[in-house]
Amino acid sequence: MISILTGDIIESRQADPKIWLPALETALRQSAQKFDIFRGDSFQAEVKLEDTFKTVFYLKSAMLHVNLDVRIGVGIGEKEVDALHIKNAFGSALIYSGEAFESLKRDTISVKSANLEYDNMCNIMMALSADLCGRWTSNMAEIVMTTLLHEDSNQIELARLLNRKHQSQISTALQKANYGSIKKAIDYCTQELLRL
Repeated sequence: MISILTGDIIESRQADPKIWLPALETALRQSAQKFDIFRGDSFQAEVKLEDTFKTVFYLKSAMLHVNLDVRIGVGIGEKEVDALHIKNAFGSALIYSGEAFESLKRDTISVKSANLEYDNMCNIMMALSADLCGRWTSNMAEIVMTTLLHEDSNQIELARLLNRKHQSQISTALQKANYGSIKKAIDYCTQELLRL
């Protein structure tokens, strides 16, 4: 099984693409196995199962860092036909991802797989976590993004990476961002996903 993420940048036309497009491309390069950007502000990405939710919030934090947001439909399933570009591949993961994306109304994250019980549980956790993300400042988003990318680093190392003088700046920002709660949701949804 694999995960396919289908997403777009919310209100991208009201922002300078010279700012957000490089941020999106960099985030996708750092987190996805394969990705395609199309229609200017839409994308598809293939990610390992175990990285699914970490990648969702990494992409979200990358866009929130440039004062935009992203909608993401997560499809979990198979990829029967592989191709150089995701847009030319086929399988249940791609179908579910498109359906999850099309189902987005007020929420910015939706998950779809062959397991409805898992989807329902995960979608509740993702909706609550995404709501917490909506309260982030650009600074909080940058710190969360760096924390997700460097999970094995302690806060002193993160402060160095982010050119912050004090470790306490990292700790305070992560607390204000409710990173602990979001990380619990990421870990739980990932753990349950790997049991499917």
